[in-house]
Amino acid sequence: MGQEDEIRLIAYAIWEKEGCMDGHDCEHWFKAEAIWGQNRKEKAAAKNTTMGPQISQKTAKGTVVKKKSHK
Repeated sequence: MGQEDEIRLIAYAIWEKEGCMDGHDCEHWFKAEAIWGQNRKEKAAAKNTTMGPQISQKTAKGTVVKKKSHK
């Protein structure tokens, strides 16, 4: 599912939550875009914190960053 489809679903949920009143489609869309963007940031932040420690190693060709395994 793409970004626009996800925003559309969020906007629809907002419309339903606010009583299915017509005439607020732009307002619902803009709210949905904001919610989608915030969700995206939160997912990215969560992904960055769950990556775990990394090990940097200098080689003749440059620096290599490897994820430390949790075995």
